[in-house]
Amino acid sequence: MKKKTCPVGWTRRSRRIEFGPAILALILVLTATRGGDALGWESEDLSLENGLRVILVKESKAPVVVTQVWYRVGAADEVDGKTGLAHMLEHMMFQGTRDIPPGEYSRIIARHGGEDNASTAWDYTNYWSRLSSDQLDLALRLEADRMRHLVLDPRRFESENQVVREERRTRTDSNPQGRYYEKFRHFFFQNHPYGRPVIGWMNEIEHHTLKDLEAWYRGHYSPDNAILVIVGDVDFAQAKAQVRTHFGSIEPAGRTVTRDLAAWPPITGGRRMVHKDPHVMAPLVQISWPAASLTHGNSRDVHALDLLAAILGGSGSSRLYRRVVVEQQKAISIQTQYNGSSLGVETFDIYADPPDGQAVAALEQSLLAEVDALMTTLLTDEELQRAKNGLLAERIYARDAIDHLASMIGRLSVNGVDWRQEVEGYPRKIQEVTAERIREVASRYLTRDKAVIGILTP
Repeated sequence: MKKKTCPVGWTRRSRRIEFGPAILALILVLTATRGGDALGWESEDLSLENGLRVILVKESKAPVVVTQVWYRVGAADEVDGKTGLAHMLEHMMFQGTRDIPPGEYSRIIARHGGEDNASTAWDYTNYWSRLSSDQLDLALRLEADRMRHLVLDPRRFESENQVVREERRTRTDSNPQGRYYEKFRHFFFQNHPYGRPVIGWMNEIEHHTLKDLEAWYRGHYSPDNAILVIVGDVDFAQAKAQVRTHFGSIEPAGRTVTRDLAAWPPITGGRRMVHKDPHVMAPLVQISWPAASLTHGNSRDVHALDLLAAILGGSGSSRLYRRVVVEQQKAISIQTQYNGSSLGVETFDIYADPPDGQAVAALEQSLLAEVDALMTTLLTDEELQRAKNGLLAERIYARDAIDHLASMIGRLSVNGVDWRQEVEGYPRKIQEVTAERIREVASRYLTRDKAVIGILTP
């Protein structure tokens, strides 16, 4: 889809990716008391007879509704030799059904004053629209139609396949940082499915067939492999009736899809990759460690790791910025990244850009030394509370963004997490993290022998 943004995992420089803006952005706000239940708004969670899970949340600040369909399938479900199929089918989902001509889906949404898009990640594929709340029936009709009646036309497939090839050339093959991030991710994850690029390897994109896409669509796009999330100014009785009208008659696939990412061998540390590229304008130092997520490893560590990322690189008052950028002047920018919502193993990342003339080796050692210090010296109460306040305050900014709320719910749910429990308990779990817990998780995950280091240099 030509207007879509890059899939999750391609952009690597923000402090926190999906788990921040899309997963937890509204947590502090949602736990405020505004009448009703503990979360401050009405919600309902149900399943149709065909297995479609439906999550309804009433948020009536504006007459708007966000509709999202999340499929439990992504790039990690592909096999070697067939990478990029999940992303390729995402493109084809906008190329027409029995009743809707190619490209008309987005035009219909636009004519009714709405927006739409889609994204593919390693764990899921999702599709969304945002419309005035009186157009919910339209959104549901269009989504149900392409869940059941997608037309995979050979000519449209050839055209979209060329679009995806150009997308890859633009964002990865002709982009020095894009080439590095893809190579490092593959190096980090080794043979794990998360090491495959979401968009796919170019030689495999070129050999996609219509038969491949048909098998992917028939095998994964069914109501019993999907979650429908509706958030906004909606009447529950009316919304449930509309959902049953449009989705209730779609036949389930009737088979269980097993997604056991825990079965893969653990990521080995103590490795480094140096990537030299004459087109790079400035070097980059990256240090990454395998870490737990809400569904992989010790989920109890996730909130401490999230806070640890804020302590190290969450703001201008964070430890790495104060020590390495301001005091030592060995970097001009530093960012940390932790995404605790992946279905499988997670990564905890530090990125740093050295100033002109600064040796990357010295910067690397300074970063590691600051991480080491967290394992031997307890944080002060002031530093710990400052990080907690900053982390929780971030969640206020998107208070009116119901699309973020819907994404939070969908992303947690598609990976089997109890979204209500996570939302409601998050502030308390952050406040309960002690300085001893920070030292404990730093010692468990961020040791030098577990680090995978990447250097991008001209």
